Amino acid sequence: MPDTEVFRKNSVKMNLSSLAFRNYSFTYERTLARKITFVAGYSFMPSSQISSLPIVDKAIEIADISSDEETDSFEEDLKKGNVGTSAITGELRFYSGKKAGARGLYVSLYGRYTTVDLSYLDTYVGDFDIEHDLPYNAELKGFGGGIMFGAQWLIAKRVTLDWYIVGAHYGKLSGNLSALTDLSMLTEQERADLKTEVEDLFTIGDKKYVDATIKDNGMFGKLNGPFGGVRAFGFNLGIAF
Repeated sequence: MPDTEVFRKNSVKMNLSSLAFRNYSFTYERTLARKITFVAGYSFMPSSQISSLPIVDKAIEIADISSDEETDSFEEDLKKGNVGTSAITGELRFYSGKKAGARGLYVSLYGRYTTVDLSYLDTYVGDFDIEHDLPYNAELKGFGGGIMFGAQWLIAKRVTLDWYIVGAHYGKLSGNLSALTDLSMLTEQERADLKTEVEDLFTIGDKKYVDATIKDNGMFGKLNGPFGGVRAFGFNLGIAF
C-alpha cells in the first residue's frame, strides 16, 4: 500500500549539545523528495577568553599536568588568548525507513565553510634579555567536505529530535597572521630566530604550514594547511512545519 501519510516538509532546529562549548548552532531542513532533504546550518562562538571555555578545563584535566605550579602557568598563558568562530554548513541527507519524510537513519554529505579569529599576547626575549610584546592576531578561513551518519525522530506532532551520531570533514585552511609592534631594534639574528620560532609552531614533521616575515613594524605570516573536524554526539531539538 502506498504511503499517503502527511509529513512536515520543513523544520528549524537548535543544537543543544554545542551549548556546553558556548557554541550556538541552528539549522533549517527542507524536504526535496520523499526521503531526501537539504539542510542549511549556521553556528557561531562569540569571541571568548580561551581559558574560560569549558572544553579547555576538561583538556587540562585530561592532560593531568604534574604540578599545581605548571597548571597555574598554563592557565595564565591561556588567559592571554581569545578565540571566536563561525561556520556555514550545507548538506544533502538521504534517509532510510518506510515512513515518509525526514525521519529514520540517514547519511549526510556536507560542505562546511569556517572562519576563526584568534588573538594572543606573547613575549619574545631577545639578546640581553630584552622583552618584546607580540600581540598576535590571526584570521583563518577553512573549507572542507565530509560525511556524517545520524538519525531523526518526530517525537511529538511538531517536535523533532535530530541526533548526529558520527561524521568528519577534511579540506583546506588558509589565513593571515600578524603581530603589529615595533621590532626595529631587533638584530638580523634575532629576526631570524623569531621567524624560526613562529614557523616551528606550525610545523608538523617536515611540513611547514606558515611562512613568516619579520619587519620593523611587526611579524607577518601566511598560513596554508589542512582543515579537518568531527561532528558527533550532537542532539538537536526542533519544530517541524
